[in-house]
Amino acid sequence: MPKIHCVGIVVVDLLSGPLKQYPVPRVQPQVTTDWIRVVPGGGAANAPSALARMGLAVTSFSKVGNDFNGEFIRQELNQVGVDTSGFCVASQGSTPFTFVGIFSDGDRTFIHTPGTNITFTLADIDLDRALACEFLLYHDLWTLPALDGEPAAKLLAEARRRGVVTFLDEGFGYGPRRESLEAMLPHCDYVMPSIDDLQAIYPNSSARELADRLLGHGAGTAVIKMGAEGCYVARGELREQVPAFPAKPVDATGAGDCWDAGFIAALAQGEDLITAARIGNACAAFGIEAVGGATGVPRYAVVRQRALQAPATNR
Repeated sequence: MPKIHCVGIVVVDLLSGPLKQYPVPRVQPQVTTDWIRVVPGGGAANAPSALARMGLAVTSFSKVGNDFNGEFIRQELNQVGVDTSGFCVASQGSTPFTFVGIFSDGDRTFIHTPGTNITFTLADIDLDRALACEFLLYHDLWTLPALDGEPAAKLLAEARRRGVVTFLDEGFGYGPRRESLEAMLPHCDYVMPSIDDLQAIYPNSSARELADRLLGHGAGTAVIKMGAEGCYVARGELREQVPAFPAKPVDATGAGDCWDAGFIAALAQGEDLITAARIGNACAAFGIEAVGGATGVPRYAVVRQRALQAPATNR
């Protein structure tokens, strides 16, 4: 079975909803919700969790504090089959934490405490161990200020030198930065960003134009994730939009992470590019139908079965 490694952030997510509005001091100082969940979050938790739930071997490389929240994340991920032995446990600094307000339509907003994400560097990663895999996903670009850009580019370049297939995804984080993205693209076999985030640095660009930009800067394959519109796939002369699968959204947290997991799992199973994109869409659909970043993801065969019912692609 191919080994999949993921480098990115982990967070304790406290999710609560449905949230109609946030409280306003001295106007409406308290609002109420119906439920609360505490789960691991962040790209290096959600994507590996989804991969493990589908039955694949996955190791997460991240940084946490030496505190209750860090131990909670490790225990929860280990329970679903994610290897967390690649974690760096900091002697100082807290494990990242996010309050996630879930609205009735499944959309969400975040109040984030970055903690050890700020200090996560290449020195915190055992490179020989991290690159002892077939697939490497660098997650959460724009949320790791000490890794993003040139340090991450070196990591991805070394991975490719060793024959590892490289993937890049991003999170809006501290705000999309064109320079760090473009520094990393030449070392990416696959780049899988959100259209909304990319349009923040390439305004008024269509999915096709965004994909062409990413390929022009050196990415091997570009997949633009478009939410309810599915995804747009570009490689060489190939350009196809792959529609999303119908879903009943409950919580969109981690939808893009689940998409990544489905896509990478499909490639690891030998699927072709468009089938892998369909499986990514199906995995994201399962993800948003349950509360939490990846709790709704089933075994790979179930995700694949749903993907085969997806609508035809559009040129």
